[in-house]
Amino acid sequence: MKIALVGTCGISAAKLGASAAARTTERFLLVALRGRIRNTLPARVGPEKERAMNQAPNDAATELSVVIVSYKCRDLLLECLGSLDAQRADVSMEVLLVDNNSQDGTTEAAATEYPWVNVEALSENLGFARSNNRAIAKCTGRNVLILNPDTFLPSGSLRACLDRLASWPDVGVLTPRLVDPEGNLDRRCKRGFPTIWSSFCYFTGLDRRLKGRRSNAYTMSTLGEHEIGDVDSVSGAFMLMPKPVLDEVGGFDEQFFMYAEDIDLCLRVVSHGYRVRYWPLVDVVHVGAGSNAQGRRPAKADEAYFRTMAPFIRKHRPGLRGHAYALVVAGAAETMYVGSRLRTKLVRRSAAAGTDDKRAG
Repeated sequence: MKIALVGTCGISAAKLGASAAARTTERFLLVALRGRIRNTLPARVGPEKERAMNQAPNDAATELSVVIVSYKCRDLLLECLGSLDAQRADVSMEVLLVDNNSQDGTTEAAATEYPWVNVEALSENLGFARSNNRAIAKCTGRNVLILNPDTFLPSGSLRACLDRLASWPDVGVLTPRLVDPEGNLDRRCKRGFPTIWSSFCYFTGLDRRLKGRRSNAYTMSTLGEHEIGDVDSVSGAFMLMPKPVLDEVGGFDEQFFMYAEDIDLCLRVVSHGYRVRYWPLVDVVHVGAGSNAQGRRPAKADEAYFRTMAPFIRKHRPGLRGHAYALVVAGAAETMYVGSRLRTKLVRRSAAAGTDDKRAG
């Protein structure tokens, strides 16, 4: 799958096509003229934290360590690595790729086409959190970028994000505006703390119809997609962090196989006194569901998708009320999980029956 993007002023990723690129440039100019882009926000960390964040770990010369965990998305991964390769002249970086036993030639292709990438091939699927932590432990850069393999970074985007992060010493996580290949916002790139109601509205699509703050809290719609601001969490598809902050909070919680580990990490970053910042002056393409064959989640990912939220709530909402909340979520999630697996089986049976009919014909 080829993704063609046109850079806009070396900062903003254009939407696909030249006309869309012009509209993107115009949009950012209008936003700036209206004064909606604020380059500074009040700091809330003390001088000791600020000094720690500005100190390079082990006096590392490498500016950025990019960590990518892949699973059955070889072609998208190669596009992603190509977009990083094009920016090596602007950014001193190392790329650490951990493959969760894809068995589709991912590691061989990556090592052949991009020999400068540090590739680790696992014999089993350890999940997003554990695999990322394996690579994070080896990072030597002053900053760490957690990056999905189904992303594409336009020219100049890394340099712009790193420069902006350096200008905000109180920011522990920075993310740009994530868009799909058509240029539409990936609404998961700026999120609030998930409540029962906001999560229900998001997953059922009600949040697109209801305009209330509580109904739209999951995607923090009170913060416009072209406005800079602090959020509760961002998507694990693109999380740029100073290495000292990541070391301080301790990386990803490995009790989460996937789907809640990015929210959990952001909440811990905030609890340590740092900000999680959404910065939409750069667009990065996130295809989404790059590991889902034919639009279906693998069985283990499907299980994590439905069963992760209850332990997440128990962790971040301690006490009797939090446990009751988690029980309600666990019951609803289990029902949806069973329904999801049944649908998958029916789809497979239908596809097999169709194949048999064609052979018989």
